[in-house]
Amino acid sequence: MPMVRHRLGFAALGTVGVAVALAGAAAVTWAQGAAAPPRVLHEDLPSPGGSDSPLVGSDPTAGQNPEAFASGDKVLPEPELAPKDPGEAVFGRDGSVTDRDTETRPDYQTDADGTLHYTAVFNPDVMPFKRMSSLDGIDPGYKNVIRDATLRDLPVGGATDRSRDRFWASLMVELTPGEPIAIPSVAPDMRVLSYETQPAIHVTFSKDSADNFYVRTDDRGARGQFRLVFLADADAGYFAPQLPTRAYSVARVRELAQREGLLPTLPPDVVPAARQALAELGVGDTDELGAAFNKLVAYFRAFEAKPVAEATGDVYWDLFKHQAGVCRHRSSTFTVTANALGIPTRYVFNEAHAFVEVWFPERGWQRIDLGGAAARLDVSNAEDKTVHRPRAADPFAKPPEYTNNYTQLTGDISGLSQAQLDDAHAPLSDAPPSGAFDAPGNGGGPGDNPGGDDPVFGPGADAPGLAIDNTKPTPRLSVTLADPVGYRGEGLMVEGRVEARDGRGIAGLRVDVFLAPVGRGGADGTPIGRGVSNPDGTFTIDAVVPGELDLATYELYVSTRGDARYNPAYSDE
Repeated sequence: MPMVRHRLGFAALGTVGVAVALAGAAAVTWAQGAAAPPRVLHEDLPSPGGSDSPLVGSDPTAGQNPEAFASGDKVLPEPELAPKDPGEAVFGRDGSVTDRDTETRPDYQTDADGTLHYTAVFNPDVMPFKRMSSLDGIDPGYKNVIRDATLRDLPVGGATDRSRDRFWASLMVELTPGEPIAIPSVAPDMRVLSYETQPAIHVTFSKDSADNFYVRTDDRGARGQFRLVFLADADAGYFAPQLPTRAYSVARVRELAQREGLLPTLPPDVVPAARQALAELGVGDTDELGAAFNKLVAYFRAFEAKPVAEATGDVYWDLFKHQAGVCRHRSSTFTVTANALGIPTRYVFNEAHAFVEVWFPERGWQRIDLGGAAARLDVSNAEDKTVHRPRAADPFAKPPEYTNNYTQLTGDISGLSQAQLDDAHAPLSDAPPSGAFDAPGNGGGPGDNPGGDDPVFGPGADAPGLAIDNTKPTPRLSVTLADPVGYRGEGLMVEGRVEARDGRGIAGLRVDVFLAPVGRGGADGTPIGRGVSNPDGTFTIDAVVPGELDLATYELYVSTRGDARYNPAYSDE
């Protein structure tokens, strides 16, 4: 495949830096094998350590999203502000996907579910753990409720960092001025960093005591359906639950929870059965948190979809005693039991799954999946999305009844490609988590790709797993402009275009920039930047020349790893 090669040389400028210049620029260069450059007594360079930000393009703010963000070994572009797709759910209308239930009771319909339908709205998507309804209180008759429906407005913005995972959301919303509508979230502490709407309006985000999220507009003329695209982040620990680093007794956890106002008060008719359940489990206030919590998780994850024989009429006790039911039964009864013990717990669900959130000292709220039972999970709207990968595996008890079910994306799953399933199931040691943004091969800046563990894709350096699929088209990449001079450890702007063979621009493809030694056909390349193609196929990437790069002459390449639509490709004529 022919290629466009931009040759770069390095020259010492005084004693403060090392320049990188395009061939022909007014600078002194040394090709390999030439005389050594003058001795440099001092060189101010940034220390290696990876890119400081996962964001690509504009700074996030109300009304302006960045172009993309790095997520693991991928770059995820901003979703298009596109019109409503046929059959797409509209939040603000009634429907199984968009409904928010404010109360629910356990029931005796404990047989396995049939086909469950889940709609993906986030990228990466936390399937099937989207938060649509979160209930943080318990009323008489074991009813789960929202303790306080009062809404508090949330700021938009904030700097994201390595302790948080990032997500795109794309929703159709039907708005009436001054009326909040329910929208899903990925975590209780989700922050909205930026948003855009089409048509353009101002919106306000808010949430209630159970961290259910809402959006509204106060613009008088804003009425009807709008595309809402927002960038959010959330504490990575929520998706990778762990016990606190210090030892706590259950009694101490209760004290701390009450101080924070998080522990629900159980009604008198709920307390006797809950205390009896705790006695049968053999847990109490004096127990160490980890031991007590593992007992609870092991017991409720062992529930099975089966009828309750000889029901007493106390639905909580019958479900608990027989370990009977699917996700909503085990989650609702776990919520009562854990709150009775002193561990703040919420009952959370969406159109396809129910799970719980627990609060630990030091850790905050964490997602705990207790499993489910269904014949099939049908996922829609997932074609252009990746599956969220947490940073650590769930460390809690996993009885056989739990390990093989749809909540782990195993069994009969439709609507996801094999590549998406493989990505979701890959061991943490084989692929980076979604929250990483300077993982090997991301090309985010100095310090990325240490040791070359994940070679960049390009001529002479075809990365593993990037085979050409003859059923997909191969795009064409070109560099149209690059800075004539840059400095080692500083920026180098690269502009170009990604297009189809008929000349149409291709949007939303990850583009990597790398330097390779002259004459090696792109082998041994060093990634220096990444970006994503705009709607017209163009890209502008502010790359960073690594501070540790040897003085030599290099060639500049751009490449793409492709996606579900297009093959990988590198710059050509």
